[in-house]
Amino acid sequence: MALRPLQKLEVEYEHRMGGEEVVANAASLVPWLLDQAGRVDRERTIPHDVAARLIETGIFRLAQPRRFGGMSASPSVMWRAVFEIARGCASCAWVAGLTCANLLVVGRFSEAAQNDVFLSGGSPVVPLLTGGVGHDVTIETRSDGIEVSGKWRYASGIDLASWVGLLVSPKTEDGQVNPVLVLVPAEAFMVDNESWHVMGMRGTGSKNIALQKTFVPAYRTMDWAALQAGETHATCPNDEAAYRFPLNALLAMSVIAPTLGVASAVAEEYAAIVSQRVQSGTHQRQIADKASHVDLATGIATMDLLRNALISEVEAIEHKVEHGQALNVEDRALLRMKIAITARNGLAVAQGLFAGVGGSLLPEGTRIERQFRDLHAMSSHFLLQPVPIGEAYGRLLLGLDLPSGARL
Repeated sequence: MALRPLQKLEVEYEHRMGGEEVVANAASLVPWLLDQAGRVDRERTIPHDVAARLIETGIFRLAQPRRFGGMSASPSVMWRAVFEIARGCASCAWVAGLTCANLLVVGRFSEAAQNDVFLSGGSPVVPLLTGGVGHDVTIETRSDGIEVSGKWRYASGIDLASWVGLLVSPKTEDGQVNPVLVLVPAEAFMVDNESWHVMGMRGTGSKNIALQKTFVPAYRTMDWAALQAGETHATCPNDEAAYRFPLNALLAMSVIAPTLGVASAVAEEYAAIVSQRVQSGTHQRQIADKASHVDLATGIATMDLLRNALISEVEAIEHKVEHGQALNVEDRALLRMKIAITARNGLAVAQGLFAGVGGSLLPEGTRIERQFRDLHAMSSHFLLQPVPIGEAYGRLLLGLDLPSGARL
């Protein structure tokens, strides 16, 4: 029986690469990315040759449905690959992590919407702007879709994007607000190339974008509440477990994976600096300093512990999803809390390592200086903040109502 074109593409791709190979490819790219990270930082975007090398690893195919030549890989495989990329370049890992998560979200849309995105050529990069970063947004509801215009900040990876997802809130006929996620072609947006002058994560190119009134057909919209509840569109053809992973945990994992990867890179760079550094106070080589030995050992071991624990948590959730077990709100809140705690512990350990290199941290343009800026910028993301998720989880544990706007 002859294969249809998409089936043939799926089979050929499976023979070509698998998830574990992508993780290995990502790890092998680290030395080259370490050499490119300074250029990525200076250019305030991911240059196309760097993007091409990332694409060659297969990382952007991990989250694509098999029917479109992707792997429908489990989220834990994605985060392991992103973690490796982060050891070389924070900005590359940030865009890769977001892309993996975002494509898993696109894989829950209608079949027609997925055809638009995944058959548009190449490996799609789709920023999703869901964190309240829009302003001057206007929405007009039509019987066959909506018209939307406005401005948005923090469009990470927009220079590489093929589509953009926007969380907008049209009103129903009875005046109720009904948030929906809509997919818009990237070429419809105007990009403010001078808007991204920031302290850290400069290479993500998370620029401001603007959209003139644009029509979005109903099939390219998805109810936000349904997505948060783990549902897929009625015509969604994908039944793999990856597309049923809890949405907000998925999005939080997409930022903790690169963040923790950079924290691990700090420990590796600390070792390189200590091996060569002479301490100004003692005029002794730091490599002979007992405290430095302990700091390095603690840093490497803690990062390894945090990474493995978090991957194990994700694999446990994957197991439940694969076997059709319902995840209650407490399960989702607990995972979110563990992600936030991991972020804070990783940052705290890295802070000690930053202090341990003394003045070596100060020269602009060094790896350790970039890592300092990038790690602090990444750790500030709203999905990693322990206070709002801690309040929500704490209230659940006490039998109280969730606070308004809790994203679990």
